[in-house]
Amino acid sequence: MRSYHRLLDRIVAGDANPPAVVEALCLPGIDGWAADGRVWGTWEVDPVVVGPGGVFGGYLAAVADSYSGVCMYTVLEDGQWLATRELTTRFLLPVTGGRVRTESTVVRTEGRRVWVDTVFTTDDGLKVCTAQAVQVVVARKPAAGAPPHPTSPPASRPASPVLPQVTP
Repeated sequence: MRSYHRLLDRIVAGDANPPAVVEALCLPGIDGWAADGRVWGTWEVDPVVVGPGGVFGGYLAAVADSYSGVCMYTVLEDGQWLATRELTTRFLLPVTGGRVRTESTVVRTEGRRVWVDTVFTTDDGLKVCTAQAVQVVVARKPAAGAPPHPTSPPASRPASPVLPQVTP
């Protein structure tokens, strides 16, 4: 079993510490994953992210980015890392509260680029938001003794990584 798959199991079981950014932004975790490139979860909308028109769109974009990144764990090999190259979010209906189901799916791979679609639905099945992320797979060697997964990035990781050029 890949270390990323073990990490996904720990995330679902609640045994993995979320990255600081997930805690800081109060992003929801996942409830499950499948090796065919899917993750999903259902979460309660926190009133603090709801404005006069509904949930702040930037929050939904952050959830989509988080879910698409975690979805990549289903397909990454040990020693690989990812970076979001592009995120397109479409807001279809306002979300004013209640529960939201979020599901991300790997839909296409081309070289080092991977497309991940994310769909947000309400409890009554209304599609309220969609997003598509283009992720870039980067091979990195972990620091000595560090596990090769995102909760423990290599100590030599630059503050602002420069993505390698990818030709379309």
